[in-house]
Amino acid sequence: MPSAGKPKHGKTSRKTSGKKSELDSALGQISDESIAATKEEFQDLLGQAKGDTSELVRQNAEELERRLVLLKKRKIDKEDFDFFVENQKRDLRVFVDSQPAQSQERAEKLTLHVLEIAAKVAIALI
Repeated sequence: MPSAGKPKHGKTSRKTSGKKSELDSALGQISDESIAATKEEFQDLLGQAKGDTSELVRQNAEELERRLVLLKKRKIDKEDFDFFVENQKRDLRVFVDSQPAQSQERAEKLTLHVLEIAAKVAIALI
């Protein structure tokens, strides 16, 4: 049942949800100001990816979030995380290339670009 006043598409607002995800909590602990803009861009793109209509884009975003939480909890190490990112990039390049020309830029931004930013954010998490 659709809620009145809520947009169907666009940015998701984590601030109004009241409950922070484990990843939002972990990212909130990053105090390095030099990564603040990167962190904001990552959170925005990850939110867009998790709400995307493509199942592959959503699954990548959810798995990426899960892996970052595991990294923060030290249940996986940076090498394991980097291996995951590189494998995802390789697989997702095929997906991006298979998209119609007008969709490729968005697909790349929500998959490959979000993985690249995640690698930078991961350094600040550990």
